[in-house]
Amino acid sequence: MKLKRLCLALFIILGLIVFTVPLMASGKAKDPDFAADQILVKFKPGTSDSIKQKVHARHGGQSIDEIAALSVQVVKVPAGKALEKVKAYRDETAVEYAEPDYVAEALAVPNDPYFNQQWGMSKIQAPGAWDVTTGSAAVKIAVLDTGVDQNHPDLAGKITANKNFTRSKTFDDKYGHGTHVAGIAAAVTNNGIGVAGTGYHCVIMNGKVLGDNGSGYNSWIAGGITWAADNGAKVINMSLGSAAPSTTLEDAVKYAWGKGAVICAAAGNSGTSDPLYPARYDVCIAVAASDQNDAKASFSSYGDWVDVAAPGVSIFSTLPNHKSTLRKLNYGSLSGTSMATPHVSGLAALLWATGYGADNNLVRWRIESTCDAVDWCPNGRINAFNAVQ
Repeated sequence: MKLKRLCLALFIILGLIVFTVPLMASGKAKDPDFAADQILVKFKPGTSDSIKQKVHARHGGQSIDEIAALSVQVVKVPAGKALEKVKAYRDETAVEYAEPDYVAEALAVPNDPYFNQQWGMSKIQAPGAWDVTTGSAAVKIAVLDTGVDQNHPDLAGKITANKNFTRSKTFDDKYGHGTHVAGIAAAVTNNGIGVAGTGYHCVIMNGKVLGDNGSGYNSWIAGGITWAADNGAKVINMSLGSAAPSTTLEDAVKYAWGKGAVICAAAGNSGTSDPLYPARYDVCIAVAASDQNDAKASFSSYGDWVDVAAPGVSIFSTLPNHKSTLRKLNYGSLSGTSMATPHVSGLAALLWATGYGADNNLVRWRIESTCDAVDWCPNGRINAFNAVQ
């Protein structure tokens, strides 16, 4: 019996339950737009009006307005010649600078009514990232967890595959944890209801690897990892872990990495530097939790084996719209490295839809190399806008 108990070690989910009752094209960033028939020109101080007029005459320009406080003229030029004329004006000794008249646009803040409660999205500059890319339905995020609510209005349209690896009678979420994680990663966004998901237009594969009590066996989890990898998941989210290393689990994540997936795993809620698995394995991005001030969440694990941090305190997201262990319906807040991890998974999904999506090495490097510095996490706290630029 002792050996059997050791072999059937349970994985415990990492969400610290702290409820708060609530109440575009994808792809590589395009070059900035600019006016085709006007440019901005500033002459050097002391330049006479007659010299300015001669410069304009040489290049077919006409001053049509001026930003007086800056002494910058808005100069009309032949349509389609803006860049050519910028160069010509820059070559004039009387000109301090000339530049295109760039187009500025409002950032893509979605109309989801609970977005203002999602402080983590603003902290990682997700709206700025969405102005660059909103992801792609071709990018699949495998959420390996307690299942995902099948008819939640913020999730149902995103679920493209379901697989139950547990002894539960359903791949639906009877616990609540997986639904919360899935919403952070890729809730339907800009639909006028609920919350926004980091992965915006990316889709969800629901791999139920934790039972209705919130725990599961290594075999279930390894099965979910290989299933996700074999069925085209570009990102695998595991908001789960165990203090016990497992060769089976390690082989599974190596398999998924070899298939090209980016693997994000929760670092744990022990508040210590003790490693957690699978996060500790080199092919996984180990994710710690930060608070609104970019400090380490009191419960978050840490150490040089942890790769990045992401928001993980009082994170507002989706919850099942039916009875579950977590009790609250539809939306609510949870804390944990479980909540931090899908922020990273959503960002990885966005990156797959940009020019950085050549392979999983490049996606991972981009996430880790564009973080905002924090003194307690090796690479820092993720910055989605920096990453997709």
